[in-house]
Amino acid sequence: MGRPRSRRLLVLVTFTALTFTLLVPAVARAQGNGVPFAELRRQIEALSQRVADLEAAAVSALELTVNCGAGQTIGEALREPAGALTITVVGRCNENVAIHRNDVRLIGGSGAEIHGPDTTADTVTVTGDRFVLDGITVTGGRNGISVQGGGRATLRNCSTRAAGAGIVAGIGIVFFQGANGSIDRCVSTGNPNDGALIDAGTATITNSDFSSNGRAGVLMLNGSNVRFGLNNAFGVEGNTIRNNGSNGVHLTLNSFGLFVGNTISGNGANPAAPLGRVGIFVYHARANLGGSNTITGNGTTGLSIVGSTAAIGDAGFGVPTANTISGNGTNGLSVTLGSAVSFLNATIQNNAGHGIAGSQRAILSVSSSTITGNAMNGVRLSQASAATFQIFGALGPSTITGNGAGDLNCLDGESSFEGVPPGATAGIGTITCTGF
Repeated sequence: MGRPRSRRLLVLVTFTALTFTLLVPAVARAQGNGVPFAELRRQIEALSQRVADLEAAAVSALELTVNCGAGQTIGEALREPAGALTITVVGRCNENVAIHRNDVRLIGGSGAEIHGPDTTADTVTVTGDRFVLDGITVTGGRNGISVQGGGRATLRNCSTRAAGAGIVAGIGIVFFQGANGSIDRCVSTGNPNDGALIDAGTATITNSDFSSNGRAGVLMLNGSNVRFGLNNAFGVEGNTIRNNGSNGVHLTLNSFGLFVGNTISGNGANPAAPLGRVGIFVYHARANLGGSNTITGNGTTGLSIVGSTAAIGDAGFGVPTANTISGNGTNGLSVTLGSAVSFLNATIQNNAGHGIAGSQRAILSVSSSTITGNAMNGVRLSQASAATFQIFGALGPSTITGNGAGDLNCLDGESSFEGVPPGATAGIGTITCTGF
């Protein structure tokens, strides 16, 4: 490893050529025409600056290979002069890597792995912009990959498994302090806590797998914004989020999650899970399930909305609007604490509790959906909650039939429903509820 010979030759040849082109004529003019040496000095300084600029340009194109099996280290390569740097990693590198510069690319070669032996420090820490990690397994460390304030980070074709302990440790991928970027074709499984933590960050996550982690598949907080499954060209490239100890995705503290084409299943595997056992938990935050999501087989509720707003089915993204919420351990959806949720073209079926349970002044708008086969009510309203049933285009009215304890039920006189137009309720079977 070291500075490429071709770059040194480029700078040397350029310096020589410029010397003969600029310096020699300048000396001749100074001798023949009485040009002050101050002018000659200025021209030499300008020449030196041009050489420095050429050196910087050469540095910006630097590419290195680090063979960790031969005793080389990524940390040593990062000591090269500032500028764009591409490092091809070969073999298993036992080091915690800190990247405090822009435009660094770590590209996986044969058997590429970065293992952080120090579990009090992240295996890969990034504070610079335009970081790329491609084709590398990252293990050990406090957390796996931690992007701290860096912009336009790109993680792809990666695998992460952290080893740290503590409430903000043992996490595969971390974006925080305003970090933003994309995660594509990555696998973050078996982490002691979360597959990913997005804290005051922004991310696009596609084609990735967050499974069998001790806590959440993905934990979002502090105004984070994540697109799950919808790429930057609005193409559908969904993720798998399954079998995590607690919630599949946990959104809180004014965060926003957009979900398209994802499978969220089997979460809440730990009966004592600290955050709950829900497929998607939205707590004082916002969620949009644009379409093509499947939420199934989670420990308790498929989707829980608390003090939040959500849209399930959104025609504005140009993707199929259908979502399926089925076979969850209690309710398909729980909507509570003044939350407002709209449903379009949703199928909510075969859940062990209610299809939709609205309580504590929940507001529901249900359009052209199917709610059937749930063990309790299809839709149950309580504590001054309300539902409006509507028809979306040619999809027709909602079908709410075949639920175990009735199809639409209000537990108190303050809860009610209406159809807009009135025919929007034609597909509801048994109704034990008064209108507005």
